[in-house]
Amino acid sequence: MNYLIKTYTEDGYHPIPSIRLSNKEYARGLQCFVPACTDIIPINRRSKKIYLANRRSKPITGLWWIGGKMMPTETKEESVVRAFERETKLKLPIKRFKLVAVFDYRWKDRAQKPQNIGCHMLAYTFTIELSIKELQFASTHLDPKEYDNKNGLTAFTRKELVKANVFPVILDLYDHLYQNNTKI
Repeated sequence: MNYLIKTYTEDGYHPIPSIRLSNKEYARGLQCFVPACTDIIPINRRSKKIYLANRRSKPITGLWWIGGKMMPTETKEESVVRAFERETKLKLPIKRFKLVAVFDYRWKDRAQKPQNIGCHMLAYTFTIELSIKELQFASTHLDPKEYDNKNGLTAFTRKELVKANVFPVILDLYDHLYQNNTKI
């Protein structure tokens, strides 16, 4: 099934200024709104592999893809380019990113206090195919506060994902990309 996912901006739209909230204010905001983020999964179509990093910070610790929160001033396309550059130090054009899924996450906790406030968010999920040189660069430039850089971005087949006991969404995305012969 194909989905229509598109951004519409009304003429005369006034951009919403982005502000930084304290941890307490953000926790209250999570009780009112569902934030959106953009996630990026480097892939290799020919070898049917996806690349994951070992994430240190909540709400998603362990093997995960890269990305970040959308800012009120951004479209999903602007956010994915910014988030990818922030996470990998690679600035790539939007045409290299392919929107493949929208996920609805409800995590049990978050990194900031109070941690007993869960985190519910929507994620526009993109793939990107990187050259070997880009993959090596990205792997060595992941933010050490968020990722364990010892292994950088690591390639996984489906069998390796199952063995690593990854979050079910990772297997679902892998199957969407490769098992179902989806043209992405």
